[in-house]
Order: sequence, then structure tokens, then C-alpha cells
Amino acid sequence: MATITLDIRSELPMAIRWTDAMTKQLPFAISQALNKTAFDTRLALNGATRQYFKNPVPFTQRAFLVNRSTKRDLTAEVYAERRRARYLRTLISGGVRGQKPVERRFIAQAEATMPKGSVLVPAAINLTAAGNVSLATLKRIEGQIGTKGRNSVFLGRPEGAGRPPGVYQRTARGKLRPLFIAVPRATYGKMFPMEQIGQKVIDRRFSAYLLSSLERALASAR
Repeated sequence: MATITLDIRSELPMAIRWTDAMTKQLPFAISQALNKTAFDTRLALNGATRQYFKNPVPFTQRAFLVNRSTKRDLTAEVYAERRRARYLRTLISGGVRGQKPVERRFIAQAEATMPKGSVLVPAAINLTAAGNVSLATLKRIEGQIGTKGRNSVFLGRPEGAGRPPGVYQRTARGKLRPLFIAVPRATYGKMFPMEQIGQKVIDRRFSAYLLSSLERALASAR
């Protein structure tokens, strides 16, 4: 009876060479997939700042950066740049925010009439479209501390009427208008779902990028 004999030995050297080539290229393929996914994640996070924050400034919209992986270190990192991370940390994780440098300066000049651990909450003061006090406004207030007459700034607890400690500005009629009120703490809920946004990108993109990288590695190994 006629038979067909299959013998792998004739193909074994080629299979070994292909396997060796794939093994050498696999870390590079994985690294490529990780980096493409990381940059997609950065793009998604920076874009999401416009969704979760009110009119974020460009500084916030470019908060997230990438540390690339290599074939020797198969770890890609998406992170908030150091200066942005200072205020984004609380918005991502929730909790009590720390004092800002300008708050520490104001409170230090208040001669113990504002508790040292206080934070300052904006009151009757103009805010930017992003809901912040502009740097120019803060500099102007600092320049008016300790002056006299209209627009002069008083730090501390005003006498009488039981008004809270804070940063006050004198009006043309000599009355005090509260710019900031000192409170024991400012607590924020979780506003920016960084992990959820990142995980969605990873789930949707990494497998496809890895398959594409492996296909290119396979083609070059032939």
C-alpha cells in the first residue's frame, strides 16, 4: 500500500532558526506595542482634562508625559509632569489638598491671626475661565499688603462682626471686602478617573499593537 511519510528532521534546522529569530525579536516587539499604547494613553488623558475640568488651561491639557520602554526594560510609564502632579494628585485620588506657596506666604504675614494650617478659599475675587485666581491678581494683592487707603490689603481676622480670618481688601468707603477666607482644610472628591481612562486604552489597543509588532517580526525573521 502506498504511504506518505512525514519527517520533521529536514525542516528542523529552519524551525530552530525561525524560533531563535523570533525569541530575539520578541522583546523589541513587546516594547513597541507598550510604547504605542502608552502614547495613546497620554493622548487620551490629556484630552480628558477638557471633559473633567472646567476650561483647563494649556498647562493642564499637556500634563501627562511618557517614559518609554526598551527591549531590556519592558515597562512604559504614563505620568503627570512634576509641577502638574502637585495639584492633579488630589483631583485624581481625592482627599485634602495641601497649602499652596502663596497661602503659606499670606498666612505667615498674618501675625498669628490665621491658623498656620489653613488654606484660602476664594471669596469676592475675580476668577479666570478655568476657575482659578490668576498669577497677575495674586502678585497685585501681595503688592497691596500693608499699604493704606483704597485697595490696600489686610491679612488676618477683622475686628468685630465675627468675620472669619482671611485676605481682605479695603474699598473706597473703607469697608473690607473678602478676597479669600481661611478654612481649616479643603477636601476634594475624585474628579479625574485617570486609571479608568488608561485601562480602557490598554484594553482596546495593546493586543492589536502587539499582534502587529509580532507580524512584522515574523516577516523579518523569514
